[in-house]
Amino acid sequence: MPALLSIPDLDWRNGALFSRAHDDCYTPALATPAGNGYADAFAATRDFRATRRHLTAELGFGTGLAFLSAWADFRANAPADAQLDWVSVESAPLDAATIERALAPSTAPLLAQLLHALPPRIRGIHRRAFDGGRVRLTLLYGDVLELLPVTDFIADAWQLDGFAPDRNPEMWSAEALAQVAAHARVGTTVAGRFAPPDVQERLKSLGFELSAADSAHASSLAPNTHTAHTPLRGMLARLPEKRAFRQLPRWFSMPHPAPAPSAIVVGAGLAGASAARALAERGIAVTVIDAGCAAGHASAAPRAVLAPYLASWQSPQTRVVAQSFLLARAVMERVGAPLNPCGLLHPVNSDDEWGYEQSIAEWGWPTELLRLISADEATSAAGTPLSNSTNPEGAIFVRDAATTRPAETVRALLAHPAITLHEHAPVARLRHTDDGWHVDTESGRTFDTNIVVIATAGIPAAALPDMPEALASDALPSIPFNATRGQLSTLAFDDAFAGASAVPFTVVSANGFAMPPVDGALCAGATYERERLTTGPTPHDDAVNLGHIERLLPALATCTPNRRGAWAGIRTSVNDHCPVIGPVIADAQFRESFARLPHGPFAAAWPDAPLLPGLFVTLAHGSRGTSTVFLAAELIADMVCGTPRCITDDLLPAVLPQRFLVRELRVGTRE
Repeated sequence: MPALLSIPDLDWRNGALFSRAHDDCYTPALATPAGNGYADAFAATRDFRATRRHLTAELGFGTGLAFLSAWADFRANAPADAQLDWVSVESAPLDAATIERALAPSTAPLLAQLLHALPPRIRGIHRRAFDGGRVRLTLLYGDVLELLPVTDFIADAWQLDGFAPDRNPEMWSAEALAQVAAHARVGTTVAGRFAPPDVQERLKSLGFELSAADSAHASSLAPNTHTAHTPLRGMLARLPEKRAFRQLPRWFSMPHPAPAPSAIVVGAGLAGASAARALAERGIAVTVIDAGCAAGHASAAPRAVLAPYLASWQSPQTRVVAQSFLLARAVMERVGAPLNPCGLLHPVNSDDEWGYEQSIAEWGWPTELLRLISADEATSAAGTPLSNSTNPEGAIFVRDAATTRPAETVRALLAHPAITLHEHAPVARLRHTDDGWHVDTESGRTFDTNIVVIATAGIPAAALPDMPEALASDALPSIPFNATRGQLSTLAFDDAFAGASAVPFTVVSANGFAMPPVDGALCAGATYERERLTTGPTPHDDAVNLGHIERLLPALATCTPNRRGAWAGIRTSVNDHCPVIGPVIADAQFRESFARLPHGPFAAAWPDAPLLPGLFVTLAHGSRGTSTVFLAAELIADMVCGTPRCITDDLLPAVLPQRFLVRELRVGTRE
């Protein structure tokens, strides 16, 4: 269960920001992102002119000054097609106001962008992108020994930029430095403001060769500290005998990164458009192929809710959707997708409040983002009662929940110069040869590439007229896809409508939902059917959705709003309700390689999972797809390009395609 992140105990001394707990400073007074001796001393560890892709990792994000300095250097010196990844661990993140005060001038454009993008104080991995996606900041909020062992990346350079070793010995411990070596390769550089003898010995024992640092920087590298230290410089000369990170089981082994100049994405809905955008922002030319028009099928819904899944934190689905939600908000804001940041209320019966309060506490989210509120507070937030006066109901309040228009979001994602869209191009066949993948369309055109992402599949071929057999459920035999039909209803109102004052300001959701009105229309839903997969809306389902409104918003129960229209579509999911993301396995070979899994994890010397090279899927996003498609897109792009994975290794098996076959082999029964 994640705990709340520590809140730093701060002190200002002569304009410099200090930690009271460590009695050491974050940055010198009036530091600037544009450069000073404190930050620029690390510049010797990087050469942005020499490489197209560069990954720097850092222990201690602090005010972000080191990142801002590197970002400014990258902008000034890197080639136009270069990419920068920056990974930083921070156990006690500073808020935007503190960082702005600590760094001057506060109007610096890079600082302003960073402050706007800072993630909330929530434990885990947070990804933020800048400069059109070519600069990526991956923040690991939590303890070094909690997150680094389950986060996959190999750094080109390490910056050990925390408090002095005698003030914060945990960050310089043998265990922490072993994580530095575990996320390095031969040739990875290491630099820091401090290099006391015990730290040097630990690094040498891990395979680092250290060199004498430039003593001219010594005074600027350790400002406002009580102890003088020699700066640290070095390089990993040999890999440690034992890497200090938790390896995934072989049946969940990952593909070797193989950045390619081009990729093909099959499907131009939310899943395909987000995958295409993530790859394009990494410098890959992407061709998107769709059997119909962009933003068709489930992505054609008039409105959608962007929110976490309010359930026990122990559930993998809860954690996957929560991380997806945080990432989706950031990406959608950055690409200009439509967002109505209205918040969400989940009504709670007074008899259930204690259980919900305990469940919320499991999340470890700050109370300003997620909390249980009283009936009066819920009425005030919604602008209308959520229950009648004889049975008042409070609610769980999710501050950053929002609504969006999926079709407009798809168009915003596809609006990138490296993305080419081909509509009305049904795929007839996918072929793999020694020179890569070949995607044949029904019109006879063939697209060639080394990377293919399938973002439309899992629906029975007979359910939709333009779903080719090549992309239907039986193309991935081990995955138990479910097709579900859902209908949304749109209700119109204007100033003359008697119930206009009773419509909600927020999303109200509990086994159905009502969205706040946009352009004079309130959207409600959704039905959930597996037996009837017809795509047209029905009066019966309209009545079901009106029932949701009457239950959730009793003040509207006596009103008769005008029905503006309805929309129905089909979405796919799987039995465990997590999306299916990642490389595609060779099914028969996988069964043969891991046939002894029922005998336990040590029953054989396992090979790596047999994967179809360069083939990935982003599927089965179900009712939470507005959020999960963005995590899927980043994860696939990370796998293709070898950038830091945006999900921890302990949660990764919950989304990989082979998870169902692993379960089947272990218990002998298909799901």
